[in-house]
Amino acid sequence: MHSFYDYHSTAHSCTIIEHAHTLPDADVVFLTDPAVAHRIERILRKHAKRKFAIVVIASSEELADLQDPTELLNLHIIDILEAPISHRQFAITLRRLQFFFKERNKLDILKRQLIEQRNELQKLNDIGIALSSERDVTKLLEMILSICMEITGADAGSVYVVEDKPGVAADPANYFANKQLRFRHTKNSSKPVPFKEFTMPISNSSIVGAATLSGVPLNIPDVYEIPPDATYSFNRGFDVASGYRTKSMLTVPMLNRNKETIGAVQLLNKKRDPNVLLTDEETTAKYVIPFDKSDEDFIYSLASQAAIALENQILFEAHRKLLEAFIRLIAEAIDKKSPYTGGHCNRVPVLTEMLAKAACESQEEPFKDFNLNDEQWYELHIAAWLHDCGKIVTPVNIMDKATKLEKIYDRIETIKTRFEILRRDLALEYQRALHAPNGKSPEQLEAEFKQKLAELDDEQKFIEKVNIGSEYLDDESIERIKRISTRKLVINGEEVPLLNDDEVYNLSVRRGTLTPEERKIINDHIVVTIEMLEKLPFPRNLMRVPEYAGGHHEKMDGTGYPRGLTREQMSIPARIIAIADVFEALTATDRPYKRSKTLSEVMAIMGKMKEDNHLDPDLFNLFVKSGVYREYAKMYMSPELIDEVDEESLIRIQPRARKPAEETVSLMTMEAHHDAVGTPSA
Repeated sequence: MHSFYDYHSTAHSCTIIEHAHTLPDADVVFLTDPAVAHRIERILRKHAKRKFAIVVIASSEELADLQDPTELLNLHIIDILEAPISHRQFAITLRRLQFFFKERNKLDILKRQLIEQRNELQKLNDIGIALSSERDVTKLLEMILSICMEITGADAGSVYVVEDKPGVAADPANYFANKQLRFRHTKNSSKPVPFKEFTMPISNSSIVGAATLSGVPLNIPDVYEIPPDATYSFNRGFDVASGYRTKSMLTVPMLNRNKETIGAVQLLNKKRDPNVLLTDEETTAKYVIPFDKSDEDFIYSLASQAAIALENQILFEAHRKLLEAFIRLIAEAIDKKSPYTGGHCNRVPVLTEMLAKAACESQEEPFKDFNLNDEQWYELHIAAWLHDCGKIVTPVNIMDKATKLEKIYDRIETIKTRFEILRRDLALEYQRALHAPNGKSPEQLEAEFKQKLAELDDEQKFIEKVNIGSEYLDDESIERIKRISTRKLVINGEEVPLLNDDEVYNLSVRRGTLTPEERKIINDHIVVTIEMLEKLPFPRNLMRVPEYAGGHHEKMDGTGYPRGLTREQMSIPARIIAIADVFEALTATDRPYKRSKTLSEVMAIMGKMKEDNHLDPDLFNLFVKSGVYREYAKMYMSPELIDEVDEESLIRIQPRARKPAEETVSLMTMEAHHDAVGTPSA
C-alpha cells in the first residue's frame, strides 16, 4: 500500500478548518490537541465534503487531566497519541489511517449501492402502481415503452404483443402453437417513424421471436455484428429506408404469472447522453453504447411487472367485451321477439350517447359543468342497452297486440265469420218467407232483406274499425258495441251471442288496443327491468345502471312509473335515456300497427310532452338546438319523412305549472308513451 501525504502547518490547518467546505479532493487527517478536538470535528462534520479523520496528540500531563481519555474517541476521532511521538508510532498511525479510509470507502460504496437499490425498488414500485392504474391497453403499452427507454437511456424502442392466430386451435402441450406476434407500439427520439401494426410468426429466425421463445433477455451490442452461428438475424430494411443506424439492442420478454411470454419490449441504441439526437452514423458511433447487465436485469424485472399489468388489462377487456356481448345478445333477443319493435334496443343506445355527447359539449347552463369520464360513459352505455331488458318476460301476444281482438291471432276474423253466418241465416229466412203462404209481397220482403243486410254490413265495418284502435272511443260507440253483441246466431245447434263478454271488453278499450290488465303487464316490464338489474352484482363503476335504465318511463312531474320520480329525483343520464326512448319509438318505421310519422309530427308530440312536464325541458331544448334529433333522423328515418321543423316554437314552449296530483294526459303524449313501451297506440 503506497500513499502520498501533504503536510500543512498549524496556521494553514486553521485556514482549512475555517473553509472546510472547500477541502481539497483528498482524504484529510487532522492532528490536534484534546481541547479543540470535538470543536474541529463538529465544524468538519457540518461543512466538509471529503472524508476526514482526527488524531489527538497530547502530552502526559494533558492526558492525566482527562478523567477518561477514551471518551474522546468516536467515528471521526480515531486515535490518541501521547507526545513525544516516535517515528515508528507515527508510521503505525498512518497505516491505521490508510485502513480506516479504505474501509470508509468500501462503506460509502455499499451505502451508494443500497441507496441505488432502494431508489430502483421505489421506482419499480411507483412504476408498478402507475401500470396497474392504467385501464387502456394502448396507453399502457405506450407507458411501458416510455419508462423502459427513460430508465435505460434508449433512443428508440418497440412493443410486441403475443396474440392468438385466427382460426388456429390451441395446443395444451405447446403454448406457441396458435400464437403470433403483433407489432403494437413504437417510439423513436431521433427520427419520426410512421407506425403501422403488423403481425409476424414467432420463430428463432427473428431477434424478438428468439427472445419470445426462450423467455430470457437478448442483449446485442451491435446488430450489424451478430455472430454467424446465431439462429436470428437483423433486418436492415428499416435502417436503409429511414436512414437510421440501429446498433445496440436489448430485447426483453414479458412473462406472465405462469412464465408464459405474452409480449416483448425491444430497446434500441443506449446513449451516453440522453439529449443527443442520433441523426447520422458518426453521432451513433460516438454516443451509442451497449446495454449493460444492470439495464438487462432492471428491464427484465420491469417487464415482468408490465406483463402482469398487461395481462390484467387484456383479461379486463375480454371480460368487458364478454359482458357487452351478453348484454347485446339480450337486447337483440328482445328485438327479435317482436317484429314490430325490432331494433329499438339497438337504436336507443345510439341516440342516448348522441344526446349525452351534446350535453358534455354544451357551454350553456345547466350543462356547462356536466361531463362524463370514460367509466361514466361506459356506465351510461350499458344502461342504455339494458333499459328494456324486462321485456324478455313480456308475453309476445301483448307486446305485439296490433288490434284490440288480437291474441294468438286477430279474432276479428272469427267475428267476420259470425257475420257471414248471420247473413246466411238472413238469406234462408228471406227464402222461406218468399214461399210462405199469405206472406208479404216479394218486393216488400226483398226491401226488408236488403235493409237487414245493410245493417249487418254497417255493424261489421264499425266493429272492424273499432278493432284497429286508431281513434278515441266515446260512450255512444261503447253502447253500440254492446247492442251489436246481443245479436244471436246458432253454431253447432247452440245459440250464442255475436260477441262474447271478453270480445266486448276488448273492443270497448277507449284508446289504443290494450286492456287495463294488459297495460299493467306492459308497464311491469320496467319493474322487471329494475328488479333484474338490482339483483346483478354490478361493480362500483356500474352501480348506477339500474337507476339510469329504470327511469325512462318516469315523468318530470312525478306522474310516471314505476316509482313516480320527479325531475329533481332523476339524474341527467336517466332523463337523457327517457328522451331517447320516446323519440326512437315515435320515429320507428318498423311498427305496422301505426302510420309512420313525419319528423315535424314527432317533434310536435314531444313538444307537447315538454309542456305537460313529461320530458326534461332543458334536455329537450338541447335536443333541438344541437340538431341531434335531425342527425339521428337522417340515420334511421326515411328521407320522405324528414320535413321542416319549427325549432323556435318548440324551444319557446314552457312547461305548465306542476299540480300535486296531476292525472290528465293528452292524447298525443299518451300516444308517445304507448309507442315507447312498444305497443299500439291511439
